[in-house]
Amino acid sequence: MKAAKALFVLFGAIGLVSLFLPIMEGFPSLFSADKGQFGIMALAFGVPAVAGAAALAKSPAQAWQAIAALAGFGLAAFKVKVWETLPHIMDMPMSMKLMVVAAVGGLVAAIVGLVKPEATA
Repeated sequence: MKAAKALFVLFGAIGLVSLFLPIMEGFPSLFSADKGQFGIMALAFGVPAVAGAAALAKSPAQAWQAIAALAGFGLAAFKVKVWETLPHIMDMPMSMKLMVVAAVGGLVAAIVGLVKPEATA
């Protein structure tokens, strides 16, 4: 889970940054467009980033950190409907590309973190 901890922070940060980028030309970011959806997505990416930072700060990582990351990235994947958006990722604006990559990458990292826990010192 050593690499997964850093990936929680990385994908969480990428997801958070994507919320502030313009959704499409002439359309503002999710932050300025819809405060409710912004709040949900900020939690979905923020919780895993904080859990990953906590795991990096104090080793060994605990199971709740991987579970929190799985829940957050799972919510993000559900909200961006990765099953519909992933096949069309090249046609999307940069903010959506980053959001999908962060959600899918974070979900994979969280699953790896749960399946292969860090050995105790």
